[in-house]
Amino acid sequence: MTLSPPPSQEDPQPPLDTVLASIRYAARSPTTSPTEKGYILHYAAPASFPQNNFSIVPHSNQKIRNLRTSPVSYSSHGIHVASLDTLKTRTWKPEDFDDDEWIESVYLRELKSVLQRDLGAKEVTVFDWMLRKRASSFPKRNVGEVNEGEAQPSLSAHIDYTTAELEGRLDQYFGADKEKIKQRKYQVINIWKPLLPGPCRDFPMAYLSPLSIDPSKDLFTVDEVFPTVANEVYQIHHNPDHKWYWVPDQLDSEVVIFQAFDSEEGQKKAVPHCSFDLGARGSGVPRLSVEVRAFVFY
Repeated sequence: MTLSPPPSQEDPQPPLDTVLASIRYAARSPTTSPTEKGYILHYAAPASFPQNNFSIVPHSNQKIRNLRTSPVSYSSHGIHVASLDTLKTRTWKPEDFDDDEWIESVYLRELKSVLQRDLGAKEVTVFDWMLRKRASSFPKRNVGEVNEGEAQPSLSAHIDYTTAELEGRLDQYFGADKEKIKQRKYQVINIWKPLLPGPCRDFPMAYLSPLSIDPSKDLFTVDEVFPTVANEVYQIHHNPDHKWYWVPDQLDSEVVIFQAFDSEEGQKKAVPHCSFDLGARGSGVPRLSVEVRAFVFY
């Protein structure tokens, strides 16, 4: 891995290593038929209609290991930590990321060079990015507060796409070129980074080793339903064999790259992920972050 230097020795809190924290998993509602597909509505449901048919349940004392010092790698686990050009990132400000044109012309250009350098990518097609700005009342939202209308950190363990969902995305993004695309080796990846300078200690990201998953038991297919579209994702059921990792004190000059799909291996190395609360060791400064989703071709 290519990593940025650790935070300054003057930091009042030493870097954390392995931590015990709560991870939120999906649990099927006892009143829901075992054959009924999971769903969650991202809009106000009609009166008396359930907003979702499953629950998100916290499991405390989950061990989350230090990704920096682990044997986890992109080739073996689908997870990689990379450094951005620090001379460039020193000039970036969090508010720059509110400008879509700036993201396209500056940030995405830097990401593509990193993916070429670290993954050996020949081409990169970015199809989505999202900012997340935690509201101080998170996970609730209070009317009128700062970041009240913004996307919030995701608290439940999940994979962004099922294989069927990605098949549909190929149609959506590549159309008539879909079959030509499928003849090449490609991956679908996510790239995540905090935006605020200094170590990220407010709801950092946790990554579940895909090698510790039992796909037949742990993956729960869910439709995320919006007013005009439905996306099929995997929520994750708890399994005591799961092995979680994180990047202690991740800097804004570091990105985590993790797989969602590989054209040769399918979702064997698709990485479930979520944010988690560091509790008393958290910074208290609401997290700002950016995530980018892309097709990477080799």
